[in-house]
Amino acid sequence: EWIERWQTKNKLYYYHQKFRRVPDLSQCLDGDYLCYYEAEAQWRRDRMVDQEIVEIVRERMAACKQREGPNQFQNCAKEMELLAQVTKAYQDRYGELGYHGNARTCLMKQKHRMMEERKAAQEKES
Repeated sequence: EWIERWQTKNKLYYYHQKFRRVPDLSQCLDGDYLCYYEAEAQWRRDRMVDQEIVEIVRERMAACKQREGPNQFQNCAKEMELLAQVTKAYQDRYGELGYHGNARTCLMKQKHRMMEERKAAQEKES
C-alpha cells in the first residue's frame, strides 16, 4: 500500500528526446560553422530515422511472408509495394554515399539528380 502511494506521487515519465528542426545546409550562411554543425547533426538524425523506417517495413514484410507461407505473393502484395517504395526513396537520397557520407555530399547528390531530371525533361520536350 505504501509503495503504491509512493509510486502515484513520484511517477516517472519516459519521453523521446525532441530536437528542434534546424535550417537545412542550403539555408546556412557562408562561414556560419554553428549552422553547418547543426545541419549535419540534423541530417544524421534524419538518416537514422529513415534507416529505422526501412527496417520496420522490412520486418513487416518478413512477418507477412512468415504468416502467409505459400500465399505470400498475393497476400503480401501491399507490403511488397511499400517496401519497394521505401527502399527506392532511401536509395535515392542516401545511396552511394557510403558510411562517411555527410549532409554536404547528400545535398550535392540531390542537386545533381535534379539537374539530370531537368535535362531529361528538356530533351523529352524537344
